[in-house]
Amino acid sequence: MRQRLLTLSVAATLAACASHAPQPTPRTTTGSATPPPAPQPAPGSAEQRTALAAELTVEQQWLESFFKGTPVQIRQRDDGALWVDVPREFCFDTGRSNVKPALAAVLDKLAESLRRRPAAIVTLVSAPDDHPGSSPLALQRAAQVHKHLRDRGVPLARLSEPKAAAGNGVQLRIVAPPG
Repeated sequence: MRQRLLTLSVAATLAACASHAPQPTPRTTTGSATPPPAPQPAPGSAEQRTALAAELTVEQQWLESFFKGTPVQIRQRDDGALWVDVPREFCFDTGRSNVKPALAAVLDKLAESLRRRPAAIVTLVSAPDDHPGSSPLALQRAAQVHKHLRDRGVPLARLSEPKAAAGNGVQLRIVAPPG
């Protein structure tokens, strides 16, 4: 019973994340809410990938501010890739592929983050089955995650094909495009 109450509490917290107001962005001298973009290096260059990896660090911090205290894990690996992991119990009902509100809140913020960083691409969109291993249900779930991101404005060209997750939750990987 205690585990069920904890799960419901965490799910409610995740669902509330979609309405969490972001921290205000400092105003520039021109009065705009966001600073003007810095000059960009040549497309596809190592310098541009390094700059995007630094931008992904900023996105990691921005996303973490929304999901602090929840089971959502947002981390950046040594290669600069940003990983987002959402435990299965907050993503889908048993035997179903419909995205739960808690996962929808995470995906909505991720789509917003991707709009902020238009050069970033999602190289992994995966979802788990109810049991270990790959199945049609895992692929259906991954397809729903993929569709949710597309419906929130993420272009198809920036998303990998949906896959069954090797882990125990929805996994997304965001990277700088290859040079």
